[in-house]
Amino acid sequence: MLAIAVPGARAGARSARRVLRRPSTATLCFLGCFALYLAAGAFVAFTGSADSLGGDGVSRVAIANRILFSADPHLAAIGFVWSPIPELALLPLVALRPIWPFLVTGAFAGTIISALFMAGAVAQVLGLLGDIGVGRRMQWVLTAGFALHPLILLYAANGMSEAPFIFFLLLTARQLDQWLRKRQTGALVATGLYLALGYLTRYEAAAAAVAVLVVVSFATLQATKGGLQHRLRSAAVDVTIVIAPFVTAFTVWAAISWLITGSAFDQFSSNYGNQVQLQTQGLGGHETLAQIAHLASTAATWTLGLEPLLPLVAIAGLAVIIRRRDWPALGVPVVLGTVVAFMGWAFVSGKLDYEMRYFILAVPLTVSLVGAAIAPDRRSSAACDARAASHASGAETAAHRAPSRSPGRLPKVIAGLAMAVTIPVAFVAIVNPSYDTREAYAVQALLNRGTLTARQRAAAVRPNVEEEISRYVDALRLPEASVLLDDFTGYIIPMTSTHPDQYVITSDRDFLQVLDDPGANGIEYVLIPENRGIATLDAINRAYPNAYATGQGIGTLVRTFYDHSDLDSNWRLYRVSSSG
Repeated sequence: MLAIAVPGARAGARSARRVLRRPSTATLCFLGCFALYLAAGAFVAFTGSADSLGGDGVSRVAIANRILFSADPHLAAIGFVWSPIPELALLPLVALRPIWPFLVTGAFAGTIISALFMAGAVAQVLGLLGDIGVGRRMQWVLTAGFALHPLILLYAANGMSEAPFIFFLLLTARQLDQWLRKRQTGALVATGLYLALGYLTRYEAAAAAVAVLVVVSFATLQATKGGLQHRLRSAAVDVTIVIAPFVTAFTVWAAISWLITGSAFDQFSSNYGNQVQLQTQGLGGHETLAQIAHLASTAATWTLGLEPLLPLVAIAGLAVIIRRRDWPALGVPVVLGTVVAFMGWAFVSGKLDYEMRYFILAVPLTVSLVGAAIAPDRRSSAACDARAASHASGAETAAHRAPSRSPGRLPKVIAGLAMAVTIPVAFVAIVNPSYDTREAYAVQALLNRGTLTARQRAAAVRPNVEEEISRYVDALRLPEASVLLDDFTGYIIPMTSTHPDQYVITSDRDFLQVLDDPGANGIEYVLIPENRGIATLDAINRAYPNAYATGQGIGTLVRTFYDHSDLDSNWRLYRVSSSG
């Protein structure tokens, strides 16, 4: 009996130990950062204002809300100006609105998603540093420099798309690094998959796709033996493998957009597209030489404000890579650096809004370069594999030992100090109005809990007018589909409403029909933003240019809602005349 019972007991103990095994380092890193970012997001959501720190993040929650809870709920309401993944990721949380309305009305669903993705990005940074051989202590130092960077912390908490974009780009870069060192086809496939997901998160991932194509082409040509034709054929195969998912995502998304909207690239052709929005702000045209110089100076100032030591780090990291001839180590900085360079070009040419967030990838780029500079010298993946195999067999010899020369203590100390210095410098940049006025005053208002300045108060109350409108219309107790609203600028109104289905909004399939004759289509009220600035793109203002000022035959003015924020976006509510 004992002979039979003891092995079973031991097996049970071993099983219990496996079940209770301590979580991995990456898992603990992810959970800790998620808790930190969620706490920061809760602070913003419950003590600040929904739109003051992340307007685009709030509007994405509004898009997910209209997919599920509008008068005409349907998946095509996702729109095609932006990439779809940030909105699709929100749907499971937004679906819980009946249980916890604040997930939508306070845009807290966006906060949860951005916190999840940014925590995942931190875990990827930790893993990447481990992959390239950075020591355990320095892994944590550099990862903390990334995780606690003020701009990373801010965009982990405000629901914007920066968090998933960084996450997928880091996954792409890490898998590319694995392929460059080990040449495993699975890593190349994964690189392409994450690149496609990055494109479906932000269109700027197309720049990373170009970088990946160049890196894979040159790496295969350099590593393949034989004649030129054979090397070119091998490079073509690898390029096809890595780019196929991206091309598929690009083609399918464009085809769906064309079938539904009639335009394959709505971000360029739509009346609400990024280019049209920029033109309303005096950007996106043919900039003068003086404007280009000013924008270039601004881009450099912002980048150095976020990462003041980036030029020195880039020189040091690239010098180490070149001296060691460790060409695979170029993969990560080339991918991230290409996107940073593309953002700089787009900003200088007037194709991006005047916001510092577009340069956020300078943060992981800097960390990757520091990691490359202080990592031990591992000259070939084959040598590393031989060393690992020798360890496993317990028979490591000098012949199998891979070269692994540590850069010494001083570079590591300098790297740690660089990370420590960056955090306060970046914080000063973020709260400096001369860098980014929209962001700076809002952050100041959030952190200064005492008496606020006039500019801080104006930034702190940005969505208040839309919330006031929403409460007023709710109090009218109107039936379904009775209020006409273009939710391009007024997205917060139905999002914060207790009855979002009372609005006929832009994504509704009968919107244009209702817009043509509101009274004949059951509309009782029309909400119109003041016809200036970006509100000139509002569909009601385009159809009835004098509607805000005079009603233009739509009906009788009920009330004017004045915006006391720095956005200065006033609204009017008209009651539709019975004659329509």
